[in-house]
Amino acid sequence: MTSPRGSIGLFKRLLGTELHRLREASGLKQQEAAGHLGKAPNKVSRAETGQVGVDAKDLEKLLELYAAPEKDRVWCRHLAEKSRTRRGRPSGETTLYLGPKWFRAFRELEGVATEMMRVGSEIIPGILQTAAYTRAMFNAQGVHPDDHKIDDTIKVRAERKEILKREHPPQYFFLLSESALRRQFGGPRVMVEQFHHLDDLALLPNITIQVIPFDAQSYQHLATDFSVFRFGRDMGDDIIYLELFNDAAYLDKPHETVRKYPDLFEKLRGIALGPMESRSFILGLVDQFAAISSTRG
Repeated sequence: MTSPRGSIGLFKRLLGTELHRLREASGLKQQEAAGHLGKAPNKVSRAETGQVGVDAKDLEKLLELYAAPEKDRVWCRHLAEKSRTRRGRPSGETTLYLGPKWFRAFRELEGVATEMMRVGSEIIPGILQTAAYTRAMFNAQGVHPDDHKIDDTIKVRAERKEILKREHPPQYFFLLSESALRRQFGGPRVMVEQFHHLDDLALLPNITIQVIPFDAQSYQHLATDFSVFRFGRDMGDDIIYLELFNDAAYLDKPHETVRKYPDLFEKLRGIALGPMESRSFILGLVDQFAAISSTRG
């Protein structure tokens, strides 16, 4: 991997998503925004889907038209700057996006993706966590129970969970290792509540949860946590999210590198229990942890 310069495709997509959100919040239609710029009607629609960039002058006009808050203006300028082509840059290099704004990028991609694939090898992914599990996880890290960071995280995750049940939700595919399920946070009662929550989510038509048990016959790089964002049927637009310590990276090219992750996901699905078997496995853990809780009680 080469070091980061930002990905042109990634940043155009993020900028388009943000401009779409701001325009919708302002109550304006695409044709009205394009008219304000003196551009063809499809200019704004193509910018909002990341097909074309937006020059600095037009961007400022749109931000003013949408009455965008200052923090959103700063974010859009950052994305626009990163999306501009730079001379001498290899067109096929792998690109990473690192920095303090990484989670905002994640939330925006999550909000517009039509399909998401997620591997959780050591902990249950945040969007699937109960509030008690999240609190217990912070407690295990030594964070004081009154630290605002905990409530802020729970609030953000509650907002993210709305995506799971919205009118046209993305398809979610989660692969969880047995290790992620057995690692205790908060004791048996918290874990039992968490397992029941996973079982409820697994019943939703747009969510598939599969478990990779300890006795799976293949390792297949299970220790690699990653997410795949997919937009429509074009796999060539996939974006890969990689978790790092206190940071994150996004890959969107070259295609041969990006493609390895969906391929790995399918290999892991091949060694995982099926959806129904996985539900049975999770409910079996409910019985085990409930028995522990009863004994301790």
